[in-house]
Amino acid sequence: MGGNRAAVATAVNTLVVCLVAMACGAKKDIIDRDRALVETLVPEGHKTESLTGDLADGVRALRDGELDDANAALERWLDKHPNSAMAAYHLGLWALAVDKRAVAQNWFERAVEFDPKLHAAHCHLGALYLSHGEDVAALRALEKAFALAPDDVRVLANLGAARARRGLWSEALEAYQAANKIAPSHGSLLYDTALIWMQRQQWQQALDLLEQALTVRPYFGQAWAAKVVCLHGLGDLQGAEAAAQAAIDTLGQPEAEVHLAYARVLVHQRKVDEGIDQLKKATELRPDHPGVQLALGELYDAAGNKKDALATYLLFLKNPQRLGEDSRRIRDRVKQLQSGKAD
Repeated sequence: MGGNRAAVATAVNTLVVCLVAMACGAKKDIIDRDRALVETLVPEGHKTESLTGDLADGVRALRDGELDDANAALERWLDKHPNSAMAAYHLGLWALAVDKRAVAQNWFERAVEFDPKLHAAHCHLGALYLSHGEDVAALRALEKAFALAPDDVRVLANLGAARARRGLWSEALEAYQAANKIAPSHGSLLYDTALIWMQRQQWQQALDLLEQALTVRPYFGQAWAAKVVCLHGLGDLQGAEAAAQAAIDTLGQPEAEVHLAYARVLVHQRKVDEGIDQLKKATELRPDHPGVQLALGELYDAAGNKKDALATYLLFLKNPQRLGEDSRRIRDRVKQLQSGKAD
């Protein structure tokens, strides 16, 4: 395999970039991912309309999970008070609870139109925009929420995500660190902060945070995968392999990202066939994962298996979620393979 070492090195780099980029770009929700969905965000220090009548009944029903009653009461209140920001806001929460995200976005937009100081509505809007890939709009909405409520942990967490999506790594780290001061034992926040350090290749800082995250959430698959990457980044291949095995033992059926990270370690040890086996397991779990498709295609290529490499590359190029920066390079490689002129 001596002539293919450059291709193996490319596959190694691809694996790390895929893992970090995918995690940093993960869709964020406004609700704390370590706790049950419940919370309504009412800005402290900002006087909102009094919760009386149908508005109070609707808010209470929403908190109790009586969604039909909540919707009916809030709609009645809005019929009588058409500019009620709180009714629009809670109807947005209702729409999220019934998984009608487009409807929720409309209600939150109306809420901030009625009351521009309602930071919770700005925050929900930012989270929804993030989930749609509207990164500029998300950042704008979350910066507004932050200006209104700089100490709200949910605002800070989503602001960190939005800044990371825009490549504002220092600013993202600042937001995440502020959030961690408010909620120091929150597994997801610790993980998200670690990802920023990983992006900077500050492996030890990231690893320290991931160890804390796994203490809080021992079955947090993506944190296990990131831990493997960090140990590898530190040059501790034995530790990275042990962490991958521990993740598999702990999780039973780990997420695709664990297999992806483990494959990277194996490739670095020139165990390409074993790396391919790990990526096949990742493919079984996430057949449409563009990072896994790309890494598997490049490992097939490195191993001289041009037929499977071509088939996997073509799947990657058809994937609407593929990593854009890799597409041109892979198209060129596909042309080489199809022409029979590939090395």
